[in-house]
Amino acid sequence: MRVSRRPRALLASLLLTAALTATACTTGGLTSSSQVTVTVSIGPTSTGPTDGAAPPAASSTPPSSPAAGTSTTSSTPSPPTSQAVITMTPADAATGVPVLQPVTVTATAGTLTEVSLTNPEGKLVAGALAPDQRTWTSSEPLGYARSYLLAATAVDAAGLSTTSSSSFTTVQPVGVIFPSFEPPPDRGQVGIGQPLSVIFDQPPADRAAAERALSVTSDPAVEGAWSWVDERTVHYRPREYWPAGTQITLGANVYGVDLGGGMYGETDRSMSLTIGPAKIATVDNATKQMTVSIDGQVVRSYPVSLGREESTVVDGQEISFVTPSGIYVAQEKYEVKQMSSATYGLPTDYELGYDSAIPLAVRLSNSGIFAHSAPWSVADQGVRNVSHGCINMPPQDAQWFYDTFGFGDIVQVTGTSTQLAPDDGYGDWNVPWEQWVAGSALS
Repeated sequence: MRVSRRPRALLASLLLTAALTATACTTGGLTSSSQVTVTVSIGPTSTGPTDGAAPPAASSTPPSSPAAGTSTTSSTPSPPTSQAVITMTPADAATGVPVLQPVTVTATAGTLTEVSLTNPEGKLVAGALAPDQRTWTSSEPLGYARSYLLAATAVDAAGLSTTSSSSFTTVQPVGVIFPSFEPPPDRGQVGIGQPLSVIFDQPPADRAAAERALSVTSDPAVEGAWSWVDERTVHYRPREYWPAGTQITLGANVYGVDLGGGMYGETDRSMSLTIGPAKIATVDNATKQMTVSIDGQVVRSYPVSLGREESTVVDGQEISFVTPSGIYVAQEKYEVKQMSSATYGLPTDYELGYDSAIPLAVRLSNSGIFAHSAPWSVADQGVRNVSHGCINMPPQDAQWFYDTFGFGDIVQVTGTSTQLAPDDGYGDWNVPWEQWVAGSALS
């Protein structure tokens, strides 16, 4: 049977028309499965978009690379970053940082694994990590006018780490002030009347700051207060005499403290003292007797001679020989002391002038009053006052007094016509307590 070619062409045309009609009947840009089957059955598969557009024409030219800034599904993803955040104090590049300000490093959303703070020589500054490992704090003072480097590493819960670093510079003082102690730190034991003195080598402009940097602790605890006696010197004493056996610690924690005018404390200092037995020598001008008690018990009594009730005038200045009444504190001892009247304004060639070697001398005041041996006035002792102001004692009793009394022990003179000045040696006990407390820079 012969078959005409025209019907074949007509069939092909109908199929093509059906396919095109099916492709046009899409919904939401996605083709149905029957439509895909039809499309695939008539030609090669396309990798182009499926949003309803016709596939691109075949080309022998390879596809070009994507333009810069164009995202592609084939790019490499960025590595994950740590969630830990490190915060440092002082801030990076900070200047004028106080040397006592703790340096801190804190980790948020993580824990610290490494922290280092180094000085200009590369030495590590001591510090401690908190138990939860979230905070590190320096534990030693920094140096003046120095630059430091701070570095830290922290990890988050996923084990991812982050690092941070900073640098800063500490305060630069105009100058530094050094505190000295009296009695000196090697004294060890002193008497019940010993005031504690801090002497600054330069006057602190901010006395309140200087005083706040000082501390006194004692066992047993006693009531006491600081009082400034001049622009460089501040004394501490208890309200009453120190109890025998008291243990005392004096501290001057001035390093890093702004003492005013750009001056800072040079260094911290401390010392410890023990209060010895309660030794009090009482001199009664009426009887011309010295009575000595130790721990409340009278142990010795002997005659003395005090300063004569006279005065002289030199170059318009009156010089009195009277021994002032008041409470004295023993402050120096000499087996032999060269004494000259010229030290208090009376020339040695004047009447009553002298320059002599005096045995067994215990200094009681800065103005030159001593308790000492006086073999030349034994006949006057217990009878009349013949000295230039010192307390004359019989040689045998003077030796006992010299051997028994020491720094901080008390000598109290009563019944004379003048009073010991509060600033003459350790005249602190001659200041009423309320007045003493008012001498504090913090009062």
